[in-house]
Amino acid sequence: MPADWLKKPPTDFDIVTAYYPESNPKGAIELRPCLVVGVYKDAEASADCGDDCFLVEVYFGTKNIKHVKRAKIDLIVQNAADMDAMNLAYATRFDLAESVMLPWDEESFGPWRGFPSPVLSFLDDDYQNMLQRRLARNAKRKGKAA
Repeated sequence: MPADWLKKPPTDFDIVTAYYPESNPKGAIELRPCLVVGVYKDAEASADCGDDCFLVEVYFGTKNIKHVKRAKIDLIVQNAADMDAMNLAYATRFDLAESVMLPWDEESFGPWRGFPSPVLSFLDDDYQNMLQRRLARNAKRKGKAA
């Protein structure tokens, strides 16, 4: 029987827990915080699951902050009050180098212990603005490098 949370996909700017990227050593699956930047109907899979098939675009989160190298590139949440508000267990850097699309299913997402769904929280307006600035800056840099 599918989990109830599968019926309600996340929304943009939600922080969710996903099995991505795969842990070291390979095969050691671990839920990690990820930042949702898009939710789409999965047209290819809809034959199997009707209108309840979704793809979720995410940036993965890591506790490897790399503040000196990545502070102006990635979104870092390390303020204790912000971490509490976002239900993050540790300071987290959302790596904005490349997003991935994951199916909204139990193989890609799962709730942390004590949470009813993979959705932990959402980015407030300040963090959303910071995210948009980082993404714009990153896109500009990639444009120059190309």
